[in-house]
Amino acid sequence: MQQDSRPAVGASGATSSELPTEFSDLSIWMADWALRHERDRMQKLLSVSVEELRPFYDAMLARMPDVKIYLDQFPLDAMPAEAQTLFDLAMTFMETAHVIDLRWKTTDIEDKFPHERFRIKSPF
Repeated sequence: MQQDSRPAVGASGATSSELPTEFSDLSIWMADWALRHERDRMQKLLSVSVEELRPFYDAMLARMPDVKIYLDQFPLDAMPAEAQTLFDLAMTFMETAHVIDLRWKTTDIEDKFPHERFRIKSPF
């Protein structure tokens, strides 16, 4: 059986590792936004306002070209812990960016299917 070498996940769902040195400027976002699981990312999105999301969005948007280049050197199932943390941060960005990109007034949709009833099954 292959051992999981990915960084540990804390009670909040955030990965508990460091970022690669060249991305240390993003470390202020790790505790709240480097979320391993899709359910945690969805819950985070629904728990913040657009105004709270905006600074994270702006910081990540500026770095995403470099993040992509860095992460492209690793296979998804064999990333070093620091790269996995960066990947988790990037995944949260990609799964929350639509709110800003589409100029929503809220991070949630009124009259939608209740998110609590979703059963998310994902390798991430």
